[in-house]
Amino acid sequence: MMRRCLKIALSWYACLSLSAIAQTEVEAASAEPTNPVLRELLDPSSTKVFIAAHRGGYENDLADKAPENSLVNIKNCQSKGYEIFETDIQRTKDGHFVILHDPKITRETTGQGKASEMTLLELKNLHKRYRNRSTSPERVATLPEFLDGGKGRTVFKADMKRGVSKHFAKIMKLVTAHDALEGIIFRVPYGEANLYEKYQKQGGVLAPHTLMFQVSSQAQIDDIKERFDSSTIEIKLSSAKPTKKESLDLIRYASAKGFIVETHSEGKEDDWKKLIKAGVRIFHTKTPSRLKKMLR
Repeated sequence: MMRRCLKIALSWYACLSLSAIAQTEVEAASAEPTNPVLRELLDPSSTKVFIAAHRGGYENDLADKAPENSLVNIKNCQSKGYEIFETDIQRTKDGHFVILHDPKITRETTGQGKASEMTLLELKNLHKRYRNRSTSPERVATLPEFLDGGKGRTVFKADMKRGVSKHFAKIMKLVTAHDALEGIIFRVPYGEANLYEKYQKQGGVLAPHTLMFQVSSQAQIDDIKERFDSSTIEIKLSSAKPTKKESLDLIRYASAKGFIVETHSEGKEDDWKKLIKAGVRIFHTKTPSRLKKMLR
């Protein structure tokens, strides 16, 4: 009888603990941001244009001693005034999430093979490479290391590489466990909207900024507006003609719907100015120094 009562008490305590954790996560998702980058980004009165540096920025990686997608590049990105650190998530053979862009690790590290076919220990034994192929002292970073390293410094805009999005619930558990909900935005394709809607309906934690859907039509914008409480959205542009009328009209439409609009554009200075005038607030770029110079 005593054993049965003890079991009931433990079950009751476990339920209360899980409920408290869930409540804390919900409160964190809806709380006023303390991260200064996110706070200004979500401020409805702000007109600031934000720079999302591709893989943290690597234009002078050797001189900066900061390889792309490395822990040391978080501070480097911040010191250069790039508010958002665009990055990439791969999953190892043993289920860890690491910060690498390419499926094959040859370009980025001293190793060979695919990240998805290697263990975390195998990847940690390697060094990151600079763009000129020379070896750096930096190691492959894990997602938890990145989340901790970026706190109060930046907001990550993360791409989940092929096959990783199906593990989104596990990734979000890491994000909340590291109290890093304010520090990351996931850029996700519109075609995977059902996956994230299912996660949401199952009680998964989402802040308004968590999901940035990549869209290419008014219908997709309307659908995201109806199904999600997303504050940001990416308008897919033509690399050849980033400022064609249809694209500018779509940016204006998304902005009028209340979205903070992001684009990936490597255009000329005149293109950037036209996009800003249309309503773009975040630029994902491989040349962040050039964009920063223009924004001064």
